[in-house]
Amino acid sequence: MRNILSRFTETGINEFLRWIRSDAPGVLPQELLEESNFSERLPGDIELPISKFSDRYAFGVALKSALDGQDQQSVSFDRGLWSWLAAFYFEQLSPRDADGRRTLRKEYVYVLSESRVYYRHLVRTPWFLVKTHGERSRFLLVSRADDPAPLSRQSYLLDQLAARQFVISSPSLVGAASRLYSDQRTGQPTRGAGAKGSGSPRRLALIANQLSLTHDIHDMPVDRLMKILPEEFGARWR
Repeated sequence: MRNILSRFTETGINEFLRWIRSDAPGVLPQELLEESNFSERLPGDIELPISKFSDRYAFGVALKSALDGQDQQSVSFDRGLWSWLAAFYFEQLSPRDADGRRTLRKEYVYVLSESRVYYRHLVRTPWFLVKTHGERSRFLLVSRADDPAPLSRQSYLLDQLAARQFVISSPSLVGAASRLYSDQRTGQPTRGAGAKGSGSPRRLALIANQLSLTHDIHDMPVDRLMKILPEEFGARWR
């Protein structure tokens, strides 16, 4: 397999979609990743790691390293790039079972789609989180130690926070979420981090939206932000 960082052409994206819609049979045809009518190299001839990743945080770290030399604004919204990377790592994003079948998800987790679902893309999201928040994003991307396909899905916790771009891009809010919903010793999400009621990630996103009307919370020190959160985020979570 050619492991030089590339991007799909429009023809390549369409062929990748056609393959997915055919239930992604067998191994992805290599010509989609390699032939010039389907893909084109990015500047620098960057070699991609081809190892199996232990979790999405490790995946994000590797992606950030590979893309550091590229124009960050351009790559962030490059549909051809993220779709090609999903194709390149498809065996980890959607592994085959013993019978050769895959559990496929919505197309937009593999092929970058409209901006409102960018956060669901299985490759762009770990890159974005590591690039934006570094080590602080680990709790959003780690998997269970026994997860056989750690790159194939993202957590409910991440879904709730990332659904609102202003939340997931804010160092203060991600820092607060880390304190509220992760074990500071292990970096793992705490029990209850996937809850839906009082003090939950969903409530944090809603409250943050309200607080942003009267406070500049995007870069507010985490300690100060924690103090202005309602009581529902009190002792049960801290």
